[in-house]
Amino acid sequence: MKLIKLEIQNLASLDRIGGETINFEDGALGDSTIFSIVGPTGSGKSTILDAICLALYNRAPRYPRKKGDRNQNIEVFGNLSSEEKCRLAPTDSRNILTRGKKEGYSKLTFLANNGTLYRAEWYVRMKTKKFEDPTLSLYKIDVNNGVPTEEVDDWNRLPLIIGLDYEQFLRTVLIAQGSFANFLTAKENERYELLEKLIGCEELYTNIAKEIKQKKDEAVKAYDLIVANFTAQEKDLIPEEDLCSVKERIDELEKLDKQIKEELQKITEALAWYTTFEKHQQNIVKFEQAFNEAKSQIDAFAEQTYRLSLHDATIPAVALLKDIKTSETNITSLEKTLTELESDILNKENEIKRKKDVELKLLINNAQKASEELEIQKPHINKARQIKTELEALQTTINDKAKAKTEAENAKVKAEKAVTDNRKNIEVAEAVLNKSKDSLIDLRQRTMEEERLLSQKAEDATSSYEEENKKLECCDAAKLQDAQKMAERNLNDLNSAIRIQALLKAKRTEHDKNVCQQKVLTDRNAVISEQLNNYRIEELNKELEILLKSYTLMTSENWTLHRANLSEGEACPLCGATHHPYSDKDAILPIIDDMNTLIDGKRAQINNQQTEKQQLTKEQSRNKGLLDGIGKTIETLRSEILSLSDEWKEIACAHNDWQEAEDMLRSLKPEIDKKVKDSDAELKAYNKQVTLVDKLRKQMDAAEKAKQGYIKTASEKIQTAEKRITEANTLLETEKGKTENLKAQLSDKVAGLSSATTALAEAQQIVEKKLFDFKTEIGDKDPDEFEHALNSTKTKADGLVKAKTEAISRLREQLNEVKGSVAATRTQKEKEHNSVNKRKAELSVWLTDYNTVHAENILTEASIAQLLYSTENWERIRGIQKQLRDVFTSAETTLRNENLAMNEHQQKKPDMQKETLLEKKAELENVSNQELIDTKARLQRHNTAKELMGRMFAQKQEAEVAKHEWEEIADAIGGDGKTLRKIAQCYTLRFLIEHANVEIRKFNSRYELQQVKNSLGIRVVDHDRADDVRDTTSLSGGETFIVSLGLALGLSSLSSRNISFENLFIDEGFGTLDPDTLATVIDSLAMLQSSQGKKVGVISHTDTMSERITTQIRIIKDGNSGSSHIEMSGMTTL
Repeated sequence: MKLIKLEIQNLASLDRIGGETINFEDGALGDSTIFSIVGPTGSGKSTILDAICLALYNRAPRYPRKKGDRNQNIEVFGNLSSEEKCRLAPTDSRNILTRGKKEGYSKLTFLANNGTLYRAEWYVRMKTKKFEDPTLSLYKIDVNNGVPTEEVDDWNRLPLIIGLDYEQFLRTVLIAQGSFANFLTAKENERYELLEKLIGCEELYTNIAKEIKQKKDEAVKAYDLIVANFTAQEKDLIPEEDLCSVKERIDELEKLDKQIKEELQKITEALAWYTTFEKHQQNIVKFEQAFNEAKSQIDAFAEQTYRLSLHDATIPAVALLKDIKTSETNITSLEKTLTELESDILNKENEIKRKKDVELKLLINNAQKASEELEIQKPHINKARQIKTELEALQTTINDKAKAKTEAENAKVKAEKAVTDNRKNIEVAEAVLNKSKDSLIDLRQRTMEEERLLSQKAEDATSSYEEENKKLECCDAAKLQDAQKMAERNLNDLNSAIRIQALLKAKRTEHDKNVCQQKVLTDRNAVISEQLNNYRIEELNKELEILLKSYTLMTSENWTLHRANLSEGEACPLCGATHHPYSDKDAILPIIDDMNTLIDGKRAQINNQQTEKQQLTKEQSRNKGLLDGIGKTIETLRSEILSLSDEWKEIACAHNDWQEAEDMLRSLKPEIDKKVKDSDAELKAYNKQVTLVDKLRKQMDAAEKAKQGYIKTASEKIQTAEKRITEANTLLETEKGKTENLKAQLSDKVAGLSSATTALAEAQQIVEKKLFDFKTEIGDKDPDEFEHALNSTKTKADGLVKAKTEAISRLREQLNEVKGSVAATRTQKEKEHNSVNKRKAELSVWLTDYNTVHAENILTEASIAQLLYSTENWERIRGIQKQLRDVFTSAETTLRNENLAMNEHQQKKPDMQKETLLEKKAELENVSNQELIDTKARLQRHNTAKELMGRMFAQKQEAEVAKHEWEEIADAIGGDGKTLRKIAQCYTLRFLIEHANVEIRKFNSRYELQQVKNSLGIRVVDHDRADDVRDTTSLSGGETFIVSLGLALGLSSLSSRNISFENLFIDEGFGTLDPDTLATVIDSLAMLQSSQGKKVGVISHTDTMSERITTQIRIIKDGNSGSSHIEMSGMTTL
């Protein structure tokens, strides 16, 4: 990757209008292998590196965003003040926008390793005192026939195009050799932390340790869970000695349940017969009503049916009568038309005679008069036209002379004004000169006084800022924040503990209440079961059946005759008795009444027991539903109580001194509330102090800026005042030199005006004479318009004659057409008469034929006319007739089918009555199969537990092995990862030294690095001193730089992932190096170009560096304004 061009506008102090541009491949930079970036502290040197990173990654070294980056602990305290509309976090890269500017950007053009040219852009804007999100753009640049073209690309692809992420890019392009110099001189324990920061893995090993601990905890938790599940499943196992009896009991219960279901199925089928029977009865009633209704509608529609049939039979006669009526109407219309046409012929003949004899003669006379008038006026018009031409020529002359007079008058006025203005200008110039001299003296006095006041104000503001800032430095913001977080955490835990204890109390109370209710309902169902067993409905039904049969026998007609035929003393053929007390009809009536009373009583007793049994059954079913719901509620409450207890245990572990009682927890609240309020108050006081210091700093900056601004403005005002005096003096001398020349010009202008006035008067006299001659010929008329008007009058008169002649011809044509229409109309009238006679004869024949066939219903022409003019909708009547017939046929068919179905259904009538079937069904449905369900569920739990325990046994062994392995790994690396950290860092340093030695050999073969075994210690092998092994503390400044530069380049090579970069930047101070060491440094840096093809940019503050590296990007401050600009200079001399 090669940097081509960097464009910057309004970033930090670089705010020159039009922006800054650095061309790395053009001019001095393009020809150099090494260049320096120089400038005073705070001028904007590091802004160049920030701009490169912003364009590529939307991040910059001075605005870190990742945990562990520099200045990450900076926080913003306090609320927005009334003067502020937008405040960014200190780590926000948009802070780089120059204060007071509305927009800024960084544009970096670079050549990717694939040979493609790109331009990455970072653009930020503040809109209405609020920052917008940065706009990120990427353009792919192609050059075709010398013409560059741009294509929009995806900015998010930049890490793929470059091949590195942000952290890798910094370690590759920004050489941190100064950090490695600190690494070489640090103690071994300190090197671990430094090396982590240098390679960007500050949290890697801690995270690995945390992840391993998490894996261990998960393995332990998984093992404990499997053991708990294994133990839980053991509870569902059935002892082997009970297993056979359980299975036998299930078989017995299943056979019983199957018998009940089969019996219920038969009862259900029998009940379905009664349901179907009732439905057939209802359908027959409904279908009979539909059949009768359809028949009634057909009868009611008989008149319309007859009318329709008559209409259909008389269609030919109606058509003949319609034709007759139509022809008669046509004859009447034709007679009217003939009368109108004959009248039209007479009118047109009269109109032709009038137009020809009167109107046409008058128009011909008018045309002759117009032609004669034109011939008379032609000589006068020609003479007037000649005079008009002469007048137009004279008018041009008068206009020229009038213009000359006006110009002479203007010139005279202008000359007079110039003389007057000259005199006034001299007076004004003298006054301005005197006033400017007085103003300059006054301005110098006021400037000195104001400068003194502003200096005092700046000193006071600085003193206030330093005093308040010292107070702020004594405070520890992190400690205050930690205290506040701890207090708030304790308060949250206490509130949670109070809530948990209150919920536990409520849940336990609710649990106990549900258990009590469960017992009450269970006891009640037992009582109901006992009561249901005591009912004797079936026995009562049998007794009722016997009574009904006896009653039937006693009241039947055969038995009445039998009793009447018995004679006292003779044996009864049925029972053999000779005494017959009930042979008399009246004697048996009291017995029959008693039998009725007994039957009614038995029925009432059965109904009462059935009602009570149904109520108890419903209550028992309802209680079972409630028991199921209560059981689920109890299980839910137990789960919630267990979960809340676990939550309480977690809080209790963090607060060992807290008691479980709710009232004791509430007693702690005032103290913890006070701690929260105290910590909030301390942090607010700190934030208030931060706001005050920030405000004082702004006041200090504003005072200093106001002072510098006033000095600059005052100096400019004094220079302006001095310039104004010089200009006033020059103006005075100039105006005095113009006076004599202006007076001479005024005399010339007066003489010119007199000559122009005389010439204009002479020309006007000639024009007046010509005008008199013109009016004599044709008056005030224009000759062309007058001649045109005469010609128009003649043309119009000729046109009227022609138009009238043509109109008379058209009337004659129309007259001939009307006469032709009269003949045609008479012919048509004759045809219509013939047609009427023919149709009447046909109609008479049809009526005769019809009446012969239908003698009972004689038709006349009046009857046919009535049908012709009838307004009835025959098609609608026809549709209604068809619809009624269809409905009748459908109703008849449906009723017949339903009667057949009823007869067929009655042949399958069940043996038992419906009431008996319902009672038996209710009895069977009340038989509970709960024992079968519970027993099968118990066996299912046994089988499931056995299967699960078999599967879990292998899982338990695997979990135990995993738990043991993760515990061993966790013990090996240490709880905080320090052991792992030391091992990994040793390997990292070994790889780094290997890359560093490769880089060092490219520009200096004297030195080689060695790692002290199993540590972060480094030794230097000096090949020029017989391979002497030296400690890094014995290295000189130049040697330390070479070694640390090798390590930095090694890290750059390690981070670059074999991706080529042709630019390196070293942002380190060289001020501590002596001249000889500095020369060694520059020689080493220069060799990077020849050894690796890299162009090196060094950010430096030393004069020696500036002398040796004369190709420079110079950052120059613009006075004390806080602004800087960039200048390029020199060539490299080594």
